[in-house]
Amino acid sequence: MSASDRSTPLSRAQNDLLQTLSARWTMHILLALHAFEDSRRFGEIQGDVPGISNRMLSSRLADLESSGLVSRHVAATRPVTITYRLTDLGQQVAVTLNRLRDVAASSAKSQ
Repeated sequence: MSASDRSTPLSRAQNDLLQTLSARWTMHILLALHAFEDSRRFGEIQGDVPGISNRMLSSRLADLESSGLVSRHVAATRPVTITYRLTDLGQQVAVTLNRLRDVAASSAKSQ
């Protein structure tokens, strides 16, 4: 990336994505979904993100879906089964977040 690329203002889509990623709980949810290759149900995700409320998880999943990071699948079963999984973009972001988490962990060990 050249210096001129860094000084170019972000597009609206880029800014929206960064806003979504910076929201509380978002990184935790993405990492929880990335830890499993299969789709996850709401309760499973909530169990993987201790401390998040139903309302907050629902809101964040909707934000992630509208940002194209998470896909939602509704199965016509009784009761209805709703599952979530990372999209290709979500996978790319989660890989980057895992690397960032590893850097933070190694930094903490060296201090």
